[in-house]
Amino acid sequence: MRAALSERDMGAVIRIFRRWTGASQTDVSVLTGVPQPDVSDLERGARHVTAMELFERFADGLCIPRPLLGLAERQPGTLPQPLATEAAPEVRSVDFVEWIAEHSSLSVREAHDRLTSRIRETRNLPESVRHQRAYTRGRLTRDQLVAALERYYSASSIEGHGLYKASVGGHTLVTSVLTKPGWLQARVPLGTPAEHFQFISPTAAPIPTPLLEGELLDAAIDRLAQAELSATVLVNNPIYQLLRIAIEPGRLRAAVTLVDFATYALTMDLLEAELVDTLADLTEHTAVTATRDRRLRLPLRDTQLPSATHALDFERRVCAGGPVALLAAARPRGLAGRRPPDYALLVQERSPRVLNVVGRLAVIPKAFHGPTVEPSAEADLSTSVHRELEEELLGRDELGNVFDQGLRKVDPFHTDLLSEPLRWLLDHQDPSAYQLECVGFGVNLLTGNYEFPCLIVINDDEWWARFGGQIEANWEIRQVRLCSSRDAAGLQDLMLDPRWSNEGLFAFVEGLRRLAELDIASRVAVPEIDVEA
Repeated sequence: MRAALSERDMGAVIRIFRRWTGASQTDVSVLTGVPQPDVSDLERGARHVTAMELFERFADGLCIPRPLLGLAERQPGTLPQPLATEAAPEVRSVDFVEWIAEHSSLSVREAHDRLTSRIRETRNLPESVRHQRAYTRGRLTRDQLVAALERYYSASSIEGHGLYKASVGGHTLVTSVLTKPGWLQARVPLGTPAEHFQFISPTAAPIPTPLLEGELLDAAIDRLAQAELSATVLVNNPIYQLLRIAIEPGRLRAAVTLVDFATYALTMDLLEAELVDTLADLTEHTAVTATRDRRLRLPLRDTQLPSATHALDFERRVCAGGPVALLAAARPRGLAGRRPPDYALLVQERSPRVLNVVGRLAVIPKAFHGPTVEPSAEADLSTSVHRELEEELLGRDELGNVFDQGLRKVDPFHTDLLSEPLRWLLDHQDPSAYQLECVGFGVNLLTGNYEFPCLIVINDDEWWARFGGQIEANWEIRQVRLCSSRDAAGLQDLMLDPRWSNEGLFAFVEGLRRLAELDIASRVAVPEIDVEA
C-alpha cells in the first residue's frame, strides 16, 4: 500500500483497499464521492488520477493520512476530522507487535502506529461494507478453495502424492490435504514405543523466517487488526515445528523443534486469508465460469508456499500443525432400549474467537502441537492430544497459560493435577478399555500445516456412564454435535455438510474408517467410504 501511495497509483490503492476491507466499488464511490464507473476505470488502469481534488477525496474518504499522498495536512476547522478525537485503540497483541518490529524495518512504535491506524480504518468502515465482506467470504465453499489450489499447484505435482478425496453415497468430498497411500491408515498406537518424536533445540535447527516487507508486512498488520477487532485469542506460546517425518503402518518417527506462535501466525497463516480474499473479490465481480480456469495472483503464497515440493520441505519453511482427533466413547444401551450400544462421536463448530477455521466443523480435540513447560519431554503427539482433550472437553484450565494469573505449576501433567476422566483413561491403557491411535498424515496446502488425524477410542462404556455428564465444551467451541456410530444415514449427511474444514473432514473420515475396523461389538454402522490420494 505504501508503495502505491508514494507513486500516487490510485488504481492499486483501490485494489488493495478493497482486498483489505471487502469493500465494493460502490462502497468506494460512497466513501469518496467519486462515481462508481470512474472508480472502476481507475481500478482497471483505464484512467489515472491527476486532479488534486480527487487525491484529496480519496485521502479523506478512505482514511489515508494525507502526507502519504504528498498532500498537506488540512488546517484545523477546514474539514471535520472524526478520527482526530477518537481514542487510540487498545492493543492486546503486544507480543505480536514486537515480533513484527523484530522481523521488519519498523520500530516497535511504528509497528504499533501502523496497527492502530489499520484498526481505525476498519472500525470506521460503514457497517454495510463490513457485512458485505463477511457475507462474501462466508459464501466461499471448500470445493472452490480446493479447485483454486489444484490449479495453483498443478505444475508442481509430486508423483505418488495427491489431495485427499473421499466418496460417500455417490458424492465426492475433496480436501486440500496433500497425502499419499502410505500415509493413510497408519494405525500407530500413540503413547507407546511405536511413537517417537525427537526434539531438536532451535539453536541446532534454525528455521528461516522471512523478512516482513511490502505485501507480507501489510498482510501481517491487517491480520493483527482483524484479530484485535474480533477478540480473537492470541498468545505467543512456542509450538512444535515439524522437521522430518517417517510414518508407516504401526510406526511413527518424527523430529521437531520450536518456533514462536507469532512466527507462524504472521507468515504462513496469512496464506488462507489471501486465497479467500482473492477468490471473494473475483466471485463478487466476475462470473464464476470466467474465473474457473484462471491461475490466481497470490504474492504471499508465491513466496511462502510456491510448490508442492516446497510444502514437503519442512526444514526450510515454517511448518506448524498438530493432531486432529475423533473421539469415540462407548455408550451402553439407551433408556427404554431405544438406542442400541454404540459409540458417541463428538464434532465441533469452531468458535469466532479462535484463529483458524472459524465457524467450520472439526473433530474434537483439535490442537497445535506444542509444549507447556518441558519441550523435550512433551514432544510426542500423544501429549498434545491428552492436553487438548482435558482443555476442550474435560474442564481443565488452559495449560498454555500455565504461568498466567497465579497458575505456576511446575509439572502441569502430574497425576495429581489431571482430571478424573483423563486419569481413568491413563489407568486403563488396554485396547479393551482405551486406545489412542494416529491413523494418518498429510500436509494442508491451504495453510501449509502438518495434520495428524487421530482416533481416541474408549471401549469400556463405564467411562461414559461415569463421566459423560461432565463433558463440556470450552471457549474454542461454539457448538458440539453428538452423533451415534450406528446412525449410518446421519453420519453420511454429516460428512456431506459443506462446512467441514479440510483437516476436520480428513480426520473424521479416516477416524470412522479405522473405528469400523476395530469394531468387534457391533457398535458401528458406517456408510461405505472410498478414499483416494
